[in-house]
Amino acid sequence: MAELNKDTIYIDLDDEITNIIDKVASSSAKLVALVLPKRATVFQSSVNMKLLKRKSDELGKNVVLVTSDTSILPLAGLVGMFVSKTLNSRPEVPVAPNINQSMIEASEDDALSLADPLDEGSHVDFGSNENALLSQLASEPAPLKTQLDKDLETINLDNTALKQEDAQPLDQAKDDELAPKKPKKIKKDKSKKVPNFKRFKLILILILVVLITGAIIYLLAAVLPSATIDIKTNASNVNADVSFNLSTSSQSLNQASSTVPAKEVSLTKTYTATVNSTGQQNNGQKATGSVVFDVCETQFPLTTPPSIASGTGIVQNNLTYITQSTATFSYSNTTQNCVYYTSGNVSIIAQAGGSNFNTTSNNTSFTVPGYASTTAVGGASGGTDNMVTVVSQTDINNAQNKISINNSGAQQKLTSKLNQAGYYPIGATFTSSQPTVSENNQAGTIAGSVTVTETVNYTMYGLIKSDLITLLDNSIAAEVGSNQSILSTGLNNAVFSYTNGNSDPTALTVQSTAVVGPNIKINNLKTQIEGKNINQIKNIVEQNSNVTSVAVNLSPFYVSSAPNNPSRITINIAKPSK
Repeated sequence: MAELNKDTIYIDLDDEITNIIDKVASSSAKLVALVLPKRATVFQSSVNMKLLKRKSDELGKNVVLVTSDTSILPLAGLVGMFVSKTLNSRPEVPVAPNINQSMIEASEDDALSLADPLDEGSHVDFGSNENALLSQLASEPAPLKTQLDKDLETINLDNTALKQEDAQPLDQAKDDELAPKKPKKIKKDKSKKVPNFKRFKLILILILVVLITGAIIYLLAAVLPSATIDIKTNASNVNADVSFNLSTSSQSLNQASSTVPAKEVSLTKTYTATVNSTGQQNNGQKATGSVVFDVCETQFPLTTPPSIASGTGIVQNNLTYITQSTATFSYSNTTQNCVYYTSGNVSIIAQAGGSNFNTTSNNTSFTVPGYASTTAVGGASGGTDNMVTVVSQTDINNAQNKISINNSGAQQKLTSKLNQAGYYPIGATFTSSQPTVSENNQAGTIAGSVTVTETVNYTMYGLIKSDLITLLDNSIAAEVGSNQSILSTGLNNAVFSYTNGNSDPTALTVQSTAVVGPNIKINNLKTQIEGKNINQIKNIVEQNSNVTSVAVNLSPFYVSSAPNNPSRITINIAKPSK
């Protein structure tokens, strides 16, 4: 059998249509089978399919697309291109869809995905093997050019996309081979329309610009503008002095007894300081021994000296030894100066460990504090040295001196508690207890350091501010009468003290310097000057005959009238100079 004039070309996923056409043109075979990869997007464009069909016809070659991708079949059917699922299956021209101009335009952007059955009448019978299949296809004449082939005459091979204005409507009636059936017309799904993100971005920017502009206008027109009016009047100072009592059990102000409801708050703070131990203690063996006591009696009548109790301290070279038994006396001898009474041997033990408690001999003299004319003779041995660091009383005192008690910090915390509870704090009622001192290691304890702790309790009272103002108003009004108005009670600079100098924080006296003068209702005045310019504001304020001068300050610089918001208007009534 002669060699079959055929060629099989495998297409890569990234091959362009021009590369594929070059591969077909470079093949010497009359029959070329193009094996397509999965998702061969290059053949999902009708333009690329037309270019391949036109060039293969010009070259006199029969091209078969070997693929199972159903999205390629309708496009192959449009141009009359043979398609085979595998190299061993029968090639055939797929059914061409019944499309119109709008369908062609849509196909430029969206790959068609049709799965119509292949036209059983549009095929070439090749048999069951590749050689027979390709041999029979090679003997078939190339399909007649359709209207689509004619359209390709004006398209260059290097074009990869077909513009919508270049697409031409198909004449289905003139090409029965391409359109043996009329499938149902497919309408474009408008719900899947791709949004215009550029337009959306532009709208979003415009919205942001409008919001920012609005915020700036609001800031300049409503937030920043303010007005400050300073008013001087013929006001005068009046001293107020009010005594009152605080009561944590009262619910309301009792003006008759000047009893003000109050709240007591408390706080406990702990302060600590630590120092290293500096004491030294000898924990070696204690020296032991015995002594004999002698008493010289010179007073007559003579009596036997009283016994010396066990646990009595005797001293030698400033070192103390403790007796371990009772010393009783009996007559010993008489000399020219005294009559001696002597005890038996009495065991002793050194007060502390250390070799320095060892005596040089057993005839060492000891003194007996508290016992006149009494001495002791004996000795002690067996003491050893073992020095350790212990806490001394000096260490405890040094740690206590390092503690810094912060009363001001405690007062600030109590003030904050009262403010949060809605009470006006009275600083004069702040008290602190005597510190309770304790240490973690006592003097003589073997330890490297000692920590001293001081615990302090704090208390403070607060009252309802309006109750105190009421008492001050009553006191001031009784002094100045009804002809003048109280402009300020002076509470902010008031001085509190314990009544009659006692130490009871619930019995207090407040002294303040009040300001009395013309009755200017500030809130009403703010309403009158809303939106007015400087001259109008001055005219309104100066209508009060008790006003001596008015100063108006508008802010920022571009503001020419008072804000329409009373909260943005501040009115200050100057206090008297004296």
